[in-house]
Amino acid sequence: MTRTKLAALLALVVALALVVASGATAKKPALSATPVFKLRLLPSQEVPPVKGLKAHATGNVTFDLERSSGGAITSGEVIFYFNYSFPGAVTITGLHIHQGAKGTNGPIVVSSGVAPFTDADGKGNVTTVVAGTAPATLQAILDGPRNYYVNLHTSTNPGGALRQQMHNPKKG
Repeated sequence: MTRTKLAALLALVVALALVVASGATAKKPALSATPVFKLRLLPSQEVPPVKGLKAHATGNVTFDLERSSGGAITSGEVIFYFNYSFPGAVTITGLHIHQGAKGTNGPIVVSSGVAPFTDADGKGNVTTVVAGTAPATLQAILDGPRNYYVNLHTSTNPGGALRQQMHNPKKG
């Protein structure tokens, strides 16, 4: 084999190695700074289901994250944004992320901090930003979102009126 052919073969091997290496890197998912969980909370998803309530809430929970150069979450805010619709006046008493698999109830892990309020016509919006959630809690939710759910509590249904299990977030 001549030097020219050997050099060309070596260049080809190096080029293929670079393509393979960059292809592996390109398939690695990006670490989103703002994962968004889009949700539709329903009374039928509560445990036990809330019967006869014609209500829903549509919105999202967004994590606005800061990460280290290695990708670890160092801090973050949780942003709750929901439009709700009840058939009449409602007193909203809470909006939270709970730890619990589908079909089970569990403890609150992130509270929106919403103070109880009454809405005379039952239609409105809840928007709040929560700072100071532990990075380990945020990471646990991202690692296993189906082990968490969001629910909206009311004075009539203090254990929860509307709920949906979390799922993989959209990348923001």
